[in-house]
Amino acid sequence: MSEELHLILNVAVAVGIALVGGLVAHLLRQPVIVGYLLAGMAIGPSTPGFVGDREQISALAEVGVIFLMFALGIEFSLKELACVRGVALAGTLLQVALTILAGVGLGAALGWPTRQGLFFGGVIAIASTMVILKTLLDRDEVASSHGRVLLGMLIVQDLIVILLITILPRLAGGDGVAFGELARTFVTTAAFIGGTVLLGARVVPSLMLRVERLGSAELFLLTAVVLALGTAALSGVLGLSPALGAFLGGLLLTETEFDHRVVAEIVPMRNLFATLFFVSIGMLIDPTFIVRNLPAVVGLTLFIVVAKAVLAFIAIAPFRLGGKTTVFTALGMIQIGEFSYVLANAGREVGAISERLNSLILTSSVLTIILTPLAFRFSPPISRALERIPALARLFGTPAPDGLAEATLGDHVVVAGYGRVGEEVVAGLQTAGVPVAVVETDLHRIQQLRAAGVPAIYGDATRESILAAAQIARARLMVVALPDVGTTGEVVREARRINPTVPILARAPRREQEEALRAAGATTTIAPERAGALLMLEEGLRLLDLRATSGEPPSIPSVLDATTRSATA
Repeated sequence: MSEELHLILNVAVAVGIALVGGLVAHLLRQPVIVGYLLAGMAIGPSTPGFVGDREQISALAEVGVIFLMFALGIEFSLKELACVRGVALAGTLLQVALTILAGVGLGAALGWPTRQGLFFGGVIAIASTMVILKTLLDRDEVASSHGRVLLGMLIVQDLIVILLITILPRLAGGDGVAFGELARTFVTTAAFIGGTVLLGARVVPSLMLRVERLGSAELFLLTAVVLALGTAALSGVLGLSPALGAFLGGLLLTETEFDHRVVAEIVPMRNLFATLFFVSIGMLIDPTFIVRNLPAVVGLTLFIVVAKAVLAFIAIAPFRLGGKTTVFTALGMIQIGEFSYVLANAGREVGAISERLNSLILTSSVLTIILTPLAFRFSPPISRALERIPALARLFGTPAPDGLAEATLGDHVVVAGYGRVGEEVVAGLQTAGVPVAVVETDLHRIQQLRAAGVPAIYGDATRESILAAAQIARARLMVVALPDVGTTGEVVREARRINPTVPILARAPRREQEEALRAAGATTTIAPERAGALLMLEEGLRLLDLRATSGEPPSIPSVLDATTRSATA
């Protein structure tokens, strides 16, 4: 069989089996990631039948990681990342250090050599960028507060991996730390990040504008792909993470007029190659090894999940992010993934990781990946339970609602979320002379609002005490302008429970999610694409000056109402 046909066959079988696994998982109401992993196991070397070429599939899967990080870089901004820089830097460093110590401690208890415990701690300290971001995307929570925190921590972990790969083999070999090599790594990283930011400000926007003016969709797409793969490749050549390079490449286009178009072009390729990533991980599963070593596999998996969740919680709790964000972030970090395999392989090369431990790590990593969507699903009830403990409630830093005396608010509008949408809503209401109270989890924005004289409550709008502080019981209207549908639904249900009669206007990230929000208690839902279409219709009717048979122009509001009813019927 020729190499070309071999590649085509591998991709065709991998994509086809992933489709079957995804459909089965969907029918069983399980995350599609589980289906992709089991599909990979079905074509892996440890099961009968067709055996895929994991090296080829993994190489293509790496492209999915690059496109995923590139698209996320476009959708985020340096300003948003700066808001979480404290927890991303200090919190991640503390989390990694504590987890490495836990690995050393487990190794000492089991009689491992110190260097094996040290490597094991480094391996489990690093979370899977691909798994976390895929889970956030599936839940529409990338732009949530815990989504931003997780992304910031993952970027820092990508940098830490480079240092661990440099330091741990030398420590395992007894050579000591090469400070000159570390210094070169720091300088290279700083130069790469600085150069990327400079290009984003000076070169890339003008280049994209020139390409766009050519009027060729193919050339525009090729330019975006070259930017993604080029920054990833350069980052890899410099000894850094290709995923980090791709993310920085995406930042070059953030907040430009091209960002949405580039994301729309990249997303189909991102989703296809990302699927191959999970298939390639599933190919590592050896059912026979699991059966023969079931107690060790289960025990190691439980240790990884519990240790990582608890230690991440300890590391980020001092930053007082609020109960929900803290719990979501801690449970979101429970898995190990792609960079852990690289570090484990480095440990094998210097004799610090035994073959059996390496097999246990690979098998346990798959189980932690399967548990990640479940951890996200149970985060809200866990955070609510923990917040009932007074000591933890104080530690979470969701202050007792401060300040809105009952006499100061009434017949007002409560706006949950002060991002780009919420800010415009608040500004419009203020222009109309309507009193507003804002609920927001970003302390910096809260401080800005209060400095401007706007009543603002710092906290999670899913909490009864926070909504009570905003006087939701006396409100004239509730506007939920949050970016992720999961949190929006929780806010709508809680607000409806407290005030059964208040009208609730909720933002639906996608049109198909509107019905679920209305079932949760929203009076009206707005999907951005439908809102934009209706505005275009309104302006089109005005420009056409359409007239009815009576010679009178039709009522634009009535046309819009009819269009809305037909769209939601």
